[in-house]
Amino acid sequence: MFDINHLKLIPMRLTFFTVSKLFLFAALFCVVIVTSSTLFPFIVGKFVWFRIAASLSFIFFLLGLLFNDNISPEIAGEYGLVSKRFRAILREPLVIAVTAFIAMYLLSGFLGYDASASFWSNFERGEGGFQLLNFYLFFLMLRTLFRNKKEWKKFFGVSLIVSGLVILYGVAASINLNDFIGSEGFCGRFAGSLGNPAYLAPYLMFTAFFALYLWFSKGETKNTMRNIFYAILLFVFFFFFLLTQTRGTFLGLGVGLIAGFTYLFFKTQKSKLKTVSGVLAIVFIILGFSAFMLRHKNIPIVPFCASSSRLLEISTSDQTAQTRFWTWGSAIKGWKERPILGWGPENFSVVFDKYFDARHYVPGQNSETWFDRAHSVFIDYLTEIGILGLLSYLSIFIVYFWEFFKKTKDRSPVINTLFFTLPIAYLVQGIALFDVLPIYLVLFTTLAFASFYFNEEKEDKNNKSQITNIK
Repeated sequence: MFDINHLKLIPMRLTFFTVSKLFLFAALFCVVIVTSSTLFPFIVGKFVWFRIAASLSFIFFLLGLLFNDNISPEIAGEYGLVSKRFRAILREPLVIAVTAFIAMYLLSGFLGYDASASFWSNFERGEGGFQLLNFYLFFLMLRTLFRNKKEWKKFFGVSLIVSGLVILYGVAASINLNDFIGSEGFCGRFAGSLGNPAYLAPYLMFTAFFALYLWFSKGETKNTMRNIFYAILLFVFFFFFLLTQTRGTFLGLGVGLIAGFTYLFFKTQKSKLKTVSGVLAIVFIILGFSAFMLRHKNIPIVPFCASSSRLLEISTSDQTAQTRFWTWGSAIKGWKERPILGWGPENFSVVFDKYFDARHYVPGQNSETWFDRAHSVFIDYLTEIGILGLLSYLSIFIVYFWEFFKKTKDRSPVINTLFFTLPIAYLVQGIALFDVLPIYLVLFTTLAFASFYFNEEKEDKNNKSQITNIK
């Protein structure tokens, strides 16, 4: 029976869920934080901000569920079904895969070489089990609270604003503006507010995906101002992406684009789009082959920046590649000692020290002699969380593509191409790079959005059913 007193709880419950969502928006701004007063100014402020935002979002979400259980769906409307929705989301294949990975990550840490280091990490990295646990909560809150395209587009819009702030910080640091630290100038590998160009490149790659989704999701190809805006935005992202001079991500993006245009060529029914995608796939293949042939010619990609020729200097014989191979060799030796669950997150330095390759040290030369990461997301996970952990990580993308091909057959081929391209580019760049906070931020955002996208038809049916019940 209708109880007027129940209505008093609705604004409070609504406020809890709304505040929870606001903290998810706030979490995006962690990448802009630079704390010059700390020993690691580009690390500490970011993970402290993110953990606070993610934890508060989860707390307010739980408070919303607490009040939610005391209200009937007829009175509460769509907000009265959040707990039911949350339970249903936990059964989605991609959510299960992410959950399994986080569980294996934590289990490996507790049973590894140094459980404390695995869970809490240190101020230099700020990763570890506690950090991944916060990202998992962030992932679940995104998937649960963002119910439709409109809400996701707002989130992506804010993400693009944050990306602009990341770049603006780097510009300010490059021109030596007061209190802006950490830049080597525009031609010294641009790092933005992330402090490391190898982090900025994949971050910009993901945010370009968000921009492209916003551009093409409405299908308003005749909106000239809209087209100009997004074209300029993507040009800016790509320009600073090149200035990072991060070869691994540059290669990953190239492979992803070739795969994406090839996919679009076979999937689209529009002759014009088929022609364009086919031509672009061939163009990028030719460019890739040309880049390989010219890799020793010192040709700058950015005309005014001679050092940008670094992007084409991809060779297995240079010093950087050699140090990677030696480190990977040490990592494999360590993995063989603990093959199932590995040494635990944040314990790679123990493996590196134990199986140190003396070739790292070259008398009279400035060489890298110590690593706390294998500089490969796959080797890192294999060594730190073992074969079971690596398989759980790879299962995320196996499930991702299984869901993609199963549930998106009738969707826009252009939008589908974005979902097909991004994980390929990410996985290829991961061969020579590792995940950190800025990359985890956009990766878990993408996975949450992908789970929504794969189940969008079911979401629409549920929303319509709820509206009908309210009426």
